[in-house]
Amino acid sequence: MSPLSFNYEIKVKSAYEVLSRAVSLFQIYLDDKTPATSSEYYRAKSLLNEGKVIYEEILKESKKLLGPLPAYSAPEYQQWREETTRDVKLMLGDKVEYEEIKKMMLSDSCLPKLFSPEELEAYLGRYYDQQQRGKRKLENLKCRLVIARLNDLIHQAEDLFTQAKKKLQTSLAGSQ
Repeated sequence: MSPLSFNYEIKVKSAYEVLSRAVSLFQIYLDDKTPATSSEYYRAKSLLNEGKVIYEEILKESKKLLGPLPAYSAPEYQQWREETTRDVKLMLGDKVEYEEIKKMMLSDSCLPKLFSPEELEAYLGRYYDQQQRGKRKLENLKCRLVIARLNDLIHQAEDLFTQAKKKLQTSLAGSQ
């Protein structure tokens, strides 16, 4: 099997940085002191689009690594998936106790870059039980937290984008 086409943690960190920067620029643009003709609007819009593209790549790779196995998959594919998820530290393994998982998440190489300890605990509280229902697996909780965090950033940026677009349109309508 071929190796993972990209480094998962690098993509996650990149998506987080791009989306966080988009949120920040939209907030600057929406400040009353910032003129509607400011370049922050266009830069933030571009970063939002870039972040969405990276997010989609992360989703695709996550599904490939953690989603259901195709019915036609060879045993080598399953072995490759298990090795890859271990290599990128995406699966939790047999950890099931909340406090044990919390401690592991706080010391993870990737998650503390995306969450403050308080935010991580809030996301854990929200998704720990949910990740054990239905066909979901608790061992995929780290991936669920990453995707939820990036998805929340996208929604925040999109909400700010809607407000920024109104500001720009109002200024353009007023200048005519």
